[in-house]
Amino acid sequence: MSVDDYLDLLNYAKAINDGQWQADIIENLKNFKESSEERERVENVRELWNRFDHINLMLLELFNKLREHEDAEDSYRWKEKIWELKMERITVAKQIQERYIKIR
Repeated sequence: MSVDDYLDLLNYAKAINDGQWQADIIENLKNFKESSEERERVENVRELWNRFDHINLMLLELFNKLREHEDAEDSYRWKEKIWELKMERITVAKQIQERYIKIR
C-alpha cells in the first residue's frame, strides 16, 4: 500500500469515529516512513560500495599498465590518476562508514 492509501483509510477511520483504527493506521504510517528511509539508506550504501569497487577496478587497470609499460610516456599521468583514485577511495570509504557502519 502507498502512503496515499493509508491516508485515505485514515480519513475514512476519522469519518466513522474509529479511534483504534486511526491509531493503527498512524502506526503503520510511522513504520512505512521508517522502512522507506531504511531502503534509501541501504540503496545509498549499495551505490557507495559500487563506486568503491569501480575505483578499485580502475586502480587495478592502472597498476597493470604501469607494471607492463613502466617506461611509457603516459606513466606519469597514470601515477597521477592512481593518486586521485586513492584519494577518492578514501572519501568513499568515509562515506560508507558514516552511513553504514556509523563510525565517524
